[in-house]
Amino acid sequence: MIPELPATKTRSAAAAGLGGESRYVPPLLFCADIGTSSLKAALIDTAGVQYRRVRVPYALPDGEHGADSLSGADSWLNAFFTAAEQLSDEISVPSVSAVDETSVPADSAAGEIPVPPISALIISGNGPTLVPVTKTGGVLRPIYWYDAGLETGGRSFFLPRVRSFMEQDPGGFARTERFFSPQEWLLWKLGGHPVTVLPHPGYGDYYWNEEECRALGIGGDLFPPFVNMGERIGTLDYGRLEAVPSEKVSALLPPGIPLVAGAADFIMALVGTGVSRRGMVCDRTGSSEGINLCVTGKDLERLPEGKTDLRILPHAFEGLWNLGAVTGESGRLLDRFLTESGRTGISHTALVEEIFRTPGHPGMGVLEKMGGLFLASLEKLEKTGFRIGELVLSGGQCEDPLWNQYKADISDRILKVPEIAAAELAGDAVLGAAALEGGSIRERPMIRIRHVYYPRNPRRRA
Repeated sequence: MIPELPATKTRSAAAAGLGGESRYVPPLLFCADIGTSSLKAALIDTAGVQYRRVRVPYALPDGEHGADSLSGADSWLNAFFTAAEQLSDEISVPSVSAVDETSVPADSAAGEIPVPPISALIISGNGPTLVPVTKTGGVLRPIYWYDAGLETGGRSFFLPRVRSFMEQDPGGFARTERFFSPQEWLLWKLGGHPVTVLPHPGYGDYYWNEEECRALGIGGDLFPPFVNMGERIGTLDYGRLEAVPSEKVSALLPPGIPLVAGAADFIMALVGTGVSRRGMVCDRTGSSEGINLCVTGKDLERLPEGKTDLRILPHAFEGLWNLGAVTGESGRLLDRFLTESGRTGISHTALVEEIFRTPGHPGMGVLEKMGGLFLASLEKLEKTGFRIGELVLSGGQCEDPLWNQYKADISDRILKVPEIAAAELAGDAVLGAAALEGGSIRERPMIRIRHVYYPRNPRRRA
């Protein structure tokens, strides 16, 4: 069970002591996550309080928004600085000597709020996506997680995509000096060491190993050395950038602050939702949806023989495993409906509310299909013998109250929404807090439950 900590109360600058007595200041972290279609960023302190959060869709050359472009990696960098600009517009960073404890959550009153200086930068990203970086430091089109890869017979999620790239674009492959995951590339551009970030050492073969690289004719030197998530991998330095960031960005993110290695987004969501005990479940929503069940090695031994139709991976924490039921559509169905109906200017939240409040709305069929995919994923997981009674939600969809209640009703499950709905950012904050203050990331009590959705007219299930 996730501890339902009391919601954080807003503190005014005066109550926090900004103009008076000195108090302890929880270090402030800049957390960012490179998603498929947008970059999210937030200011979160090491006590787990979110000050502000922004989301920046990627701008493509033709003015449209989306994930895929020939300059995809550059769009992540641009979105990162746009997010920093937006956050700096909403906050006021006092000098270190003037800072006292200030904990102001994301739903505080509008206007500038005083915050302590940023103590560390942590970035996570979507995967398994790779950025080919050329010998001159340029970037080629990213190899996205949704791109097809050639079957290699190994465990790696990355090497099949590299093999496809090598065969389909031999010229681009020949120009490539190294491959980065999105967050590794962005941290490297911001002054970090070239690294490959693992959740823990047991994940190595799911990335790559020398034997599998040799068998595929892929040089192992194309991949930076492994480090574990949460390690410091350098300090912020804008020297690798083609253009100097704005004064506002430099003031918010001054050179010299530590860079902390974040992992792939689904791992960060497990950390950020506190799903770290056997039987706990995280429902990670967005463009796609993945329901992740935490199990032990003994549980895996009891799985039905043959194909389980589930993704089986090591958990974020050694000794545990993750059973994942993943659908590649979910939120993309709403995106498609918005495009086809000419409603691209409306948000998902507004659309969902409109659909539920309008009898006979043509979008209801889309929500019913999304609900069916959710139920099918639950059924796949429960075929393993687990009974799922409650799920911790994360991602953009969980910020739609009517949609959450609908899912609770059709599934007869309890759904919990954390105070920091973007679990990847919460996971980043856990890593940053541990890097600065020490302690186990598994035990950091950062998760506060903001709202619980109970099924209406619950049914008794065996």
